[in-house]
Amino acid sequence: MILNFIVNENNKYAQKCELLIKDPEIRFAGFLDMMGNLVVGRFKESIIPLKDDSDRKRMFMEAVLRVRTRQEFDENLGPVTYAAARRKNVVLMTFLVDDKVLFISADPDVNIDDTAKKILDLV
Repeated sequence: MILNFIVNENNKYAQKCELLIKDPEIRFAGFLDMMGNLVVGRFKESIIPLKDDSDRKRMFMEAVLRVRTRQEFDENLGPVTYAAARRKNVVLMTFLVDDKVLFISADPDVNIDDTAKKILDLV
């Protein structure tokens, strides 16, 4: 029964990733657990990752840590809707969805607010 719930839950997140990855500006969409493990997600087929698996794992753990750290201020400031970092080669975005962190990698010239709104509408 518990295994069935996990499969159904992961399937729900996998479906969301597939919808997100259809956006032409999104390179990667994945859901992380609160330990930084990739639960489900993938790169768009035409994308060559900028980091290897080991670096991505470290990046995922750091992203979850930042999300959890920001939660310490939720009581006074309100919850974070999303966080984004624009880098030279990519834009990275995180969203808290249920008990998972949605990790998005997008093209560097993406309009962050417009893309975030589209993502929030899908999740």
